[in-house]
Amino acid sequence: MLFIIIGVIDSAYLTAVHYTKLPLYCPEGVIVNCVNVTTSSFSTVAGIPIALAGLVWFIGLGVLVFILPKITVARNIWMIFGLGGVAYSFIGQTILGEICEYCILLDLLILFSVYLLANGMIDT
Repeated sequence: MLFIIIGVIDSAYLTAVHYTKLPLYCPEGVIVNCVNVTTSSFSTVAGIPIALAGLVWFIGLGVLVFILPKITVARNIWMIFGLGGVAYSFIGQTILGEICEYCILLDLLILFSVYLLANGMIDT
């Protein structure tokens, strides 16, 4: 539950920054540069910010785990989508040669959530 709440907050913040052009609070360095990552061509897919996709993913996971726990096939497919998003994020940040702390946090939350669900460590 904690991973989902943090994931919703983090992805909602990044989505809000994307649409409102508010400043992104992130230190800039040689490797860490959230602004460059979140405004790069990798930050959207078909015009949809991946932060918004992350928000939808975490909300969907919450629904599948806590409201519809018996629909395991949908949950498994949802986890595959999450892993695809993580792969896309890692590849994009690797190509850019820069990382975004907020993006890495979302990636880790998705990975941990999928791991815990896949190994039956979350009692639904």
